[in-house]
Amino acid sequence: MRPSDGRFSLWPVAILIMLGIIGAFSIKPTVKLKVDPPPDFLALHASTAPKASIASEYWHVAERVIQWKYNRTAALPEQMPEEFVRPADVDKPLSAEDRAARVAYWEKLREEWLRPESWRTVYSIDIGWFVSGCQTAWHEAGKLF
Repeated sequence: MRPSDGRFSLWPVAILIMLGIIGAFSIKPTVKLKVDPPPDFLALHASTAPKASIASEYWHVAERVIQWKYNRTAALPEQMPEEFVRPADVDKPLSAEDRAARVAYWEKLREEWLRPESWRTVYSIDIGWFVSGCQTAWHEAGKLF
Protein backbone atom coordinates (compact mmCIF):
# COMPACT_ATOMS: atom_id res chain seq x y z
CA MET A 1 0.00 0.00 0.00
CA ARG A 2 1.23 3.46 -0.78
CA PRO A 3 0.37 6.70 0.92
CA SER A 4 -0.42 9.62 -1.36
CA ASP A 5 3.21 10.88 -1.36
CA GLY A 6 4.56 7.68 -2.96
CA ARG A 7 6.20 6.08 0.10
CA PHE A 8 5.45 2.52 1.18
CA SER A 9 3.40 2.09 4.33
CA LEU A 10 4.77 -0.44 6.82
CA TRP A 11 1.61 -0.97 8.86
CA PRO A 12 0.51 -4.04 6.81
CA VAL A 13 3.93 -5.61 7.46
CA ALA A 14 3.64 -4.82 11.17
CA ILE A 15 0.19 -6.43 11.29
CA LEU A 16 1.49 -9.58 9.54
CA ILE A 17 4.42 -9.80 11.95
CA MET A 18 2.08 -9.39 14.93
CA LEU A 19 -0.25 -12.10 13.59
CA GLY A 20 2.76 -14.37 13.05
CA ILE A 21 3.91 -13.86 16.63
CA ILE A 22 0.43 -14.53 18.00
CA GLY A 23 0.20 -17.64 15.82
CA ALA A 24 3.60 -18.93 16.95
CA PHE A 25 2.71 -18.53 20.62
CA SER A 26 -0.68 -20.16 20.04
CA ILE A 27 0.67 -23.50 18.82
CA LYS A 28 0.34 -25.88 21.73
CA PRO A 29 1.95 -29.33 21.66
CA THR A 30 0.17 -31.98 23.71
CA VAL A 31 1.44 -35.50 24.31
CA LYS A 32 -1.32 -38.12 24.29
CA LEU A 33 -1.59 -41.88 24.30
CA LYS A 34 -1.78 -43.32 20.81
CA VAL A 35 -5.29 -44.16 19.66
CA ASP A 36 -4.38 -47.71 18.68
CA PRO A 37 -3.10 -50.04 21.39
CA PRO A 38 0.44 -51.35 21.00
CA PRO A 39 0.80 -54.93 19.70
CA ASP A 40 2.10 -56.09 23.11
CA PHE A 41 -1.06 -54.84 24.75
CA LEU A 42 -3.29 -56.55 22.19
CA ALA A 43 -1.32 -59.78 22.51
CA LEU A 44 -1.86 -59.99 26.26
CA HIS A 45 -3.78 -63.05 27.35
CA ALA A 46 -5.34 -62.89 30.77
CA SER A 47 -6.54 -66.18 32.26
CA THR A 48 -8.81 -67.42 29.42
CA ALA A 49 -7.27 -65.46 26.53
CA PRO A 50 -9.68 -62.55 26.14
CA LYS A 51 -10.32 -61.24 22.66
CA ALA A 52 -8.42 -58.32 21.13
CA SER A 53 -11.61 -56.25 21.42
CA ILE A 54 -11.35 -56.45 25.21
CA ALA A 55 -7.75 -55.25 25.01
CA SER A 56 -8.87 -52.39 22.78
CA GLU A 57 -11.62 -51.46 25.24
CA TYR A 58 -9.14 -51.28 28.13
CA TRP A 59 -6.72 -49.25 25.99
CA HIS A 60 -9.51 -46.79 25.12
CA VAL A 61 -10.32 -46.42 28.83
CA ALA A 62 -6.66 -45.57 29.38
CA GLU A 63 -6.81 -43.10 26.50
CA ARG A 64 -10.05 -41.41 27.61
CA VAL A 65 -9.62 -41.44 31.40
CA ILE A 66 -6.29 -42.60 32.78
CA GLN A 67 -3.97 -40.38 30.72
CA TRP A 68 -5.68 -37.26 32.10
CA LYS A 69 -5.45 -38.46 35.68
CA TYR A 70 -1.76 -39.40 35.85
CA ASN A 71 1.52 -37.81 34.82
CA ARG A 72 2.93 -39.26 31.62
CA THR A 73 6.52 -39.28 32.87
CA ALA A 74 5.79 -41.04 36.18
CA ALA A 75 4.99 -44.69 36.70
CA LEU A 76 1.35 -45.59 37.18
CA PRO A 77 0.48 -46.72 40.71
CA GLU A 78 0.31 -50.39 41.55
CA GLN A 79 -3.19 -49.88 42.94
CA MET A 80 -5.59 -49.90 40.02
CA PRO A 81 -8.02 -46.93 39.98
CA GLU A 82 -11.76 -47.54 39.99
CA GLU A 83 -12.05 -45.77 36.63
CA PHE A 84 -10.06 -48.49 34.87
CA VAL A 85 -13.06 -50.56 33.87
CA ARG A 86 -14.57 -51.40 30.50
CA PRO A 87 -17.81 -49.55 29.69
CA ALA A 88 -19.60 -52.92 29.41
CA ASP A 89 -18.57 -53.78 32.98
CA VAL A 90 -19.69 -50.55 34.68
CA ASP A 91 -22.23 -51.08 37.48
CA LYS A 92 -22.14 -54.85 37.38
CA PRO A 93 -20.24 -57.36 39.48
CA LEU A 94 -17.20 -58.80 37.72
CA SER A 95 -16.54 -62.50 37.49
CA ALA A 96 -13.22 -63.85 38.70
CA GLU A 97 -12.15 -64.15 35.07
CA ASP A 98 -13.03 -60.50 34.34
CA ARG A 99 -11.24 -59.32 37.49
CA ALA A 100 -8.12 -61.27 36.47
CA ALA A 101 -8.24 -59.74 32.98
CA ARG A 102 -8.65 -56.25 34.42
CA VAL A 103 -5.61 -56.72 36.70
CA ALA A 104 -3.55 -58.15 33.83
CA TYR A 105 -4.42 -55.23 31.54
CA TRP A 106 -3.62 -52.72 34.28
CA GLU A 107 -0.18 -54.31 34.76
CA LYS A 108 0.43 -54.24 31.01
CA LEU A 109 -0.69 -50.61 30.84
CA ARG A 110 1.82 -49.79 33.59
CA GLU A 111 4.55 -51.26 31.36
CA GLU A 112 3.39 -49.49 28.21
CA TRP A 113 2.90 -46.17 30.02
CA LEU A 114 6.61 -45.41 30.23
CA ARG A 115 7.45 -46.41 26.65
CA PRO A 116 7.84 -43.41 24.32
CA GLU A 117 6.37 -45.37 21.39
CA SER A 118 3.02 -45.53 23.22
CA TRP A 119 2.66 -41.74 22.95
CA ARG A 120 2.13 -39.23 20.17
CA THR A 121 2.47 -35.46 20.02
CA VAL A 122 -0.55 -33.52 18.82
CA TYR A 123 -0.30 -29.86 17.90
CA SER A 124 -3.29 -27.58 18.32
CA ILE A 125 -3.93 -23.87 18.16
CA ASP A 126 -5.06 -22.25 21.38
CA ILE A 127 -5.60 -18.49 21.36
CA GLY A 128 -7.21 -18.50 24.80
CA TRP A 129 -4.14 -16.80 26.31
CA PHE A 130 -4.51 -13.93 23.82
CA VAL A 131 -8.26 -13.57 24.30
CA SER A 132 -7.99 -13.55 28.11
CA GLY A 133 -5.13 -11.03 27.90
CA CYS A 134 -7.23 -8.75 25.71
CA GLN A 135 -10.18 -9.08 28.10
CA THR A 136 -7.96 -8.22 31.06
CA ALA A 137 -6.50 -5.21 29.23
CA TRP A 138 -10.01 -4.04 28.26
CA HIS A 139 -11.18 -4.41 31.86
CA GLU A 140 -8.18 -2.52 33.23
CA ALA A 141 -8.59 0.22 30.62
CA GLY A 142 -12.24 0.52 31.63
CA LYS A 143 -11.18 1.15 35.23
CA LEU A 144 -8.93 4.01 34.13
CA PHE A 145 -11.63 5.84 32.18
